[in-house]
Amino acid sequence: MATAIPRGGSGEFFGDSSVELHTEKFYAELNTESTDLSRYSIHCKDIYVNNNKEKVKNICEKFLRHLEKSIVWKVKKPEYHFCMLLNYWIYDKLTDIYGEENTSQDVNIAFGNLQSIWEYTVNSSRNKIYYKNCKPEFNVVKHNDWKKRKEFYEYYVDYDLLSMMGKNFDDKCEYYKKIKAKKLLYKHFENECLSNASNCFELYEKCSDYNPDKVLSTLQCHNKIIEEIATETVRGEQQDLRQEQEPGAHTPGSGEPRLTSGPGTEFPQENSDIGRKFGHSVLGVAPVLLTATALYR
Repeated sequence: MATAIPRGGSGEFFGDSSVELHTEKFYAELNTESTDLSRYSIHCKDIYVNNNKEKVKNICEKFLRHLEKSIVWKVKKPEYHFCMLLNYWIYDKLTDIYGEENTSQDVNIAFGNLQSIWEYTVNSSRNKIYYKNCKPEFNVVKHNDWKKRKEFYEYYVDYDLLSMMGKNFDDKCEYYKKIKAKKLLYKHFENECLSNASNCFELYEKCSDYNPDKVLSTLQCHNKIIEEIATETVRGEQQDLRQEQEPGAHTPGSGEPRLTSGPGTEFPQENSDIGRKFGHSVLGVAPVLLTATALYR
């Protein structure tokens, strides 16, 4: 399987990860529970929140450990800005603790505490072990659609792997569906940029070429999906025809005239119509394919 982030030896961060996408590996590291977290307790003891202090402290210990140990911070010229993902991860964890509706109170108080510890601990001249180029992002809390921004950022980080797998190793159309699922996300930010240019997400414009509307037709599963849509459409039409036939079906002894195929036999108009409809449904496969193709370009 493709690996986007450098791997270390056994026991190193990312070294034994079984997940695949860059962001999944990144979050798996951060969420790891281990005894070495106690090493960071001294830096996280001065947290002042109204409740759930131990849970917030656990988040503090995890991100400090990550800044010290993860190999993603040791790459000299990283392709992705994982620092933003770290900020989003912290904020997301806090909303899990306090609830999304409470972002203006407990969540923001806790977030401010963690940012202060982050700045003091990581930037202290006494602490040389921490990665110092990743800093708290205070703007995370300023956007009501921060979850969508987080998801968009994850898509940006994962895109090269999603695209590569979707073009070459996607028999089950897993990666095709992952990319297609971002259509609504792009639509959201398109509307945001049109309605308020000052609030336009910078990454949206940078990643315009990653838009599913541009990408899906280049993927391995594209034709397969179109054919499946066409097949389902024709199957639905045929099912409709069968249902139309059932109420008017003639059975022997029902008192209705039976159909024969002798010379000069004239078929009732309704049966001729049904025959034409069935023929049209079969002949309609080609236009259905064309329609499906247009929809998925």
